[in-house]
Amino acid sequence: MKKLIIDADTGSDDAVAILLALQDPSVEILGISVVSGNVPLEQGIKNTISTIDMTEKKVKVFAGADKPLTREYEEIYDLEKFMKHVKSLTPTSASGQCVHGVDGMGDIGIEPSTNKFDQKNAVDFIIDTVNENPNEITLVTLGPLTNIALALQKDPSISEKIEHCYVMGGTSDGTGNVSAAAEYNIWVDPEAAKKCFDSGMDITMVGWDNSYKYAMLKEEEIEDLRKLNSELANFSVDIQKTLIDLTFKTYGFHGFDLPDPITMAIALDNTIIKESEQLHVIVDTRDGITRGQTIVDYFNVEEKTQNIRVVIKSDKDKFMNLLRKSLK
Repeated sequence: MKKLIIDADTGSDDAVAILLALQDPSVEILGISVVSGNVPLEQGIKNTISTIDMTEKKVKVFAGADKPLTREYEEIYDLEKFMKHVKSLTPTSASGQCVHGVDGMGDIGIEPSTNKFDQKNAVDFIIDTVNENPNEITLVTLGPLTNIALALQKDPSISEKIEHCYVMGGTSDGTGNVSAAAEYNIWVDPEAAKKCFDSGMDITMVGWDNSYKYAMLKEEEIEDLRKLNSELANFSVDIQKTLIDLTFKTYGFHGFDLPDPITMAIALDNTIIKESEQLHVIVDTRDGITRGQTIVDYFNVEEKTQNIRVVIKSDKDKFMNLLRKSLK
């Protein structure tokens, strides 16, 4: 049985990714650590518990970092204000509530069964669990990499004891979803991402490009999920309400993309990867227009360690089949 640690900034797409893992009988989730990102830490914990509530599973939830390693973090609810914030080139990071809703779950009134969570710090949980299960842990990160960087900072040896780490972050093709150059998770805490990418840990990067190319659900695919007539499928669509509205306003169709679920799907089933390369990836930590960019050195210009397996193409049909199977 695969032993999993999930690190999430639980918003609407993280929730679906967590459900994929919860519904996989071949997986044992040893715990979910939460970090600020899409939503502030406290809300992310509530959303994680609400997601677990949808199943009969009992999984421990741990509170991690409430801000990036070296940057300040603020809540922004409005897309126009968020984009103005990004374009100002301020070093301060911001929440993704303009995308996922103030509560991160589409603002449809989702509430957890309890506000109680494990009192052990997420960083200590990660370190202790990896050391207790050397070379057995698959780590799946769905948010900014702050918790993981803090764990590596406290115990660098865990980089060699994690069996594999799947990161939802960055892009393989240079596109960004928060700026022209950067994907949100890396933009929020580029210093943490750099620390993780340079740690020697075995990492697969599933960038946002895989999401908009191979995990974008339009009206027909949303209706297919609705036709499953299951509580999990309806929950997974309902919590995307804010994102669906934003997608229509931006692109002119009702739909949503699922970056975290396609990352989780790849972690559960590597055959969803159609094309990948082991490459050197640099994280730009400089403030400016390229802050948080993942620079993928396809031609080995830098002649540096090929530190990351970069997923370039994914199989949408296999992803959708796994999604439907998990939510039925």
